[in-house]
Amino acid sequence: MVNEATIEFASLRFDGKRFEGHALDVECTQELIAYRRLILECAKELWRRKNPGRVQLPRGFEDGFRVQFDRIEEGSAVVPLRRVREAAQAELDLGDEFDEAAVLVDAAIAAADRDDLLPEQLPANVVPLFAGFGRTLRDDEVLFTRARGATGEAAYTPKARARLAEWVGPTYEDKVDLVGEVRMANVGPGTFRLQIAETGAQIEGRFDPTQEALVLDALKNHRSVRLRVIGVAEFSTRDRQIKRLVRIDDVGLASAEARPFDESAPPIWEQLAKIGREAPAGTWDAVPDDLSMRIDEIVYGHGDNGR
Repeated sequence: MVNEATIEFASLRFDGKRFEGHALDVECTQELIAYRRLILECAKELWRRKNPGRVQLPRGFEDGFRVQFDRIEEGSAVVPLRRVREAAQAELDLGDEFDEAAVLVDAAIAAADRDDLLPEQLPANVVPLFAGFGRTLRDDEVLFTRARGATGEAAYTPKARARLAEWVGPTYEDKVDLVGEVRMANVGPGTFRLQIAETGAQIEGRFDPTQEALVLDALKNHRSVRLRVIGVAEFSTRDRQIKRLVRIDDVGLASAEARPFDESAPPIWEQLAKIGREAPAGTWDAVPDDLSMRIDEIVYGHGDNGR
């Protein structure tokens, strides 16, 4: 059996008359589910940006994101969320895409409340999910979010909720990095159809003369070759599925063969924990406990306290 531990992740504070005495109506627990979904979908896109050559998310990426709470604290009603990790992961606690996503969600909420632009790093496909966040709140209630390590809260006010709703149309555009099989290509108008490897969905786009040779090569050898497409796509807000490729900035060829996964290989956090245990006594004494949250300040000399 895997040893598990929990670490601080974020907090949600419900503010309003009905939350006095740190009481939380049952229907308001839906906000915890909606918040988790925001974080999860944002983290997925952040991971894909960091790993443009990978088609599939790491095994267990979604199921491994477990968030719990075991109490409601004072301050109207504060729900401290803790993340469940394997003990070795919790011991290292280096931070990951989920922590980055929580910071981005805070930033998006704060920007909406100030009538500012959304953070550039916020994936466009996450914005429609705000429509499902805050549904149980009344007009005189505010939900404050706070990622761990944050110096302040982000106020999800009625104004912020309305502002985010205004940004959600029937479709939206976002950057994409896709790999798929070319199923059709028409040289005349420069159009082609791509079947996305991850979902099986087929979408159409236009290529320019400089990209023609690679598109046709991928079509000719479609049984063994896949086409990688970098550009901008249009998505449906309703189901967040790609409707079409709006612009293609670059294309390249990729193998259709999946990389083998070594089930026997120990996870990276276990390898790092082993290295830490084998280090000479006193090696870690000078390392601050909050290094993961202050790495810019401590290692690079800048950050919130070193600007």
